[in-house]
This record gives sequence, structure tokens and C-alpha cells, in this order.
Amino acid sequence: MGSERNPNAVRALAAAALALVSALLIAACGGGGNNEDPKQVLTETFSNPTPVQSGTFDLDLKLETSGGSNPGTLEVKLGGKFQNRGQGQFPAFDVDVSLRGESGSHTITGSGGLTSTGQSAFITFQGTNYAVPQQLYDEFVTSYVQLQGRNRGTSSGLLQRLGISLASWLTNLKNEGTDDVEGQKTIHVSGQADVPQIVTDLKKIAQSAGSAVGNVNVSQLDQLTSVIKSGNIDVYSGETDKHLRRLQISFDLKPPAGTPGAPTSLSFNLQLNVANVNKPQTITAPASSEPLRNLIQRTGLNLGRLGGALRGGIGTSGALPESGGSTTAPSASATQAYEQCLSQATDQAALQRCAGLLGQ
Repeated sequence: MGSERNPNAVRALAAAALALVSALLIAACGGGGNNEDPKQVLTETFSNPTPVQSGTFDLDLKLETSGGSNPGTLEVKLGGKFQNRGQGQFPAFDVDVSLRGESGSHTITGSGGLTSTGQSAFITFQGTNYAVPQQLYDEFVTSYVQLQGRNRGTSSGLLQRLGISLASWLTNLKNEGTDDVEGQKTIHVSGQADVPQIVTDLKKIAQSAGSAVGNVNVSQLDQLTSVIKSGNIDVYSGETDKHLRRLQISFDLKPPAGTPGAPTSLSFNLQLNVANVNKPQTITAPASSEPLRNLIQRTGLNLGRLGGALRGGIGTSGALPESGGSTTAPSASATQAYEQCLSQATDQAALQRCAGLLGQ
């Protein structure tokens, strides 16, 4: 009798084992029991009324071409932390960037970064920190505050004003269940890119932005409908707060036939991760730094492009020359005169006169 098995006990044991195996398989697949409508999840995510004030992020962008005269790859990585400091205040952030490109026997690499404490800024290039002149930083902050003040009375963003919903950029939506992203439980929504809708909305954005995006030829955007062969988009939204935690975009493109030197195909892959949403971030100045003039002298920094960024897009002349000028590094005496001029400048006209010293 001692060797006999209780049939009920065997069945109970088998049922328990089956339940355990099923749970493990579900966990391994990353799926959960969430059954929310995927379109509603996207709408709540991209129209979330609660702003993201702080957090950490990392972005990985990779382009790969095949065929053509110069096949190769380019990968850009960007990441760091950010902290909003309130209305009328410039945000604090600490961001690092790196790139690597390969084409045939040629390889290019680079790294850098940008830090803003809210009171000062620093540029990092190839591992060395450079302090942005205080006068130049203050000018940029002033431009930023002015632009922010202009938009203060606007109750909605550009996309809302144009009647654009990012949720409409996806079709064939599917709720893939729940996944863990950076320790946060998220709802995973997958879909395919609705290229015609994306092109229509991009044309609206370009027309509204005008010169701010370089006067894009809107009609050329129509070519994207034939160039993009396929596109997949995955959105991971916080299950409870509906804040974006991960965005994955994958596109396969084929340039128009007959384009000289063009690759036969191009793949575009992007992944953005956002973590520690609305958790306070501390940003401090680097322990040591060199004057920005050292970077200018060593690299011949493109002052025109930097000047365009520092103007903040509000149409005022900045402390740097217009784009299109020489990228040759200015002389030591010109750089010294430039920094001395900045320290004494009191208005926009004076700042512009300082910029002219770099060409001497």
C-alpha cells in the first residue's frame, strides 16, 4: 500500500507544474495580461497632459547602406539626464554624444557633450571640458526666455495647433502586452508606419515652420511615399502614467532609380529609452575645464553654425558670425580680443561687433 500513489495528488501536482511552466513561458515572452485598446494607449501617450519635467534618456540611431559608391554604416548615440527649472529659467542637463562611421577602409569616430547647470554651460570634446563664456551663455538664456514668453499664452503645442496626432502615424496596431523597460512596467504597442499620413503631416509641419527648418521644398517630401518600402514602429508606454518609456523605429528605404552614386538600399533604426521620469536630477559643473577659446584654436569650430543655434531662432543677431563663413581656426590674438570684447559687451549690437573680431 505504501508504494501506491494517490491519483488526486498526482493530478494536483501535474496541474501545479503546468501552471508554473505556463507562468515562466509568459514571463519569458515579456507579455502581460494588459488588453487596453492600442490606439487609445497611443493617444493618451502622445497627448499626455502631464509634462515630463526631468529624467534620464539614451538614444541610439543607426543608418546602414548597401550598394552604391559608398556603402557603410553610421551610428550616433546620445544620452544623459535633464531637469526643468521652471518658467523663465533655462533647463539643466548633462548630455553625452558619440558617433562612429565606417565606409570601406575609412572609419570616423568622435565623442562630445554639453552641460548646462542653469547658470553656466560647458562643451565636452574628445574628453576635455570647455567653459562657454558667461556673456555668450547669458545671451542664449535671454533669447530662450524671450521665446518661452512668446509661447506662454499658447495652450497647445505645434502638432496640436496643426491638428496632427502622432497616433495616426501607425496602422495595423497591436497590443503586445506588458514589458519591463528600465524597471518600469509598460504597455507595448506595435504597428506599421502609415507613410502617406506621415508625409501629409510632415508637409504641414514644414509649411508652418518655414525658415526655421531651412525652407524645405515641401513637394519633395512626396518622394518619401515611394522611397520608404516598409516601416515598423514600437511604442512602450507607462502602464499607469502613459508616459513614453521606449520608442523603436525601423525603416527600409530604396532611393529612386537612376540617382548617381546612391545606395541600392538604406536601413534606418532608432531606439529611444526614457527612465526616471519626473524624478529630480542633479546636474553639476565639471570638476575642471578649459576656456572655450582653446577648443576654437584647436579645431576651427564652425562658429557660424554655433551662432545660429545661440540665437535661439528668434531672429536677433547673436554673438557669433552668420553661417557660411570660414571654418579656419582664428588666431590666438583674435580669440583673446573676442573674449575681452564679450566681457564688456552690454547689448546685441556690441555682441555682433565682437563676432567680427574672429575674422581678424
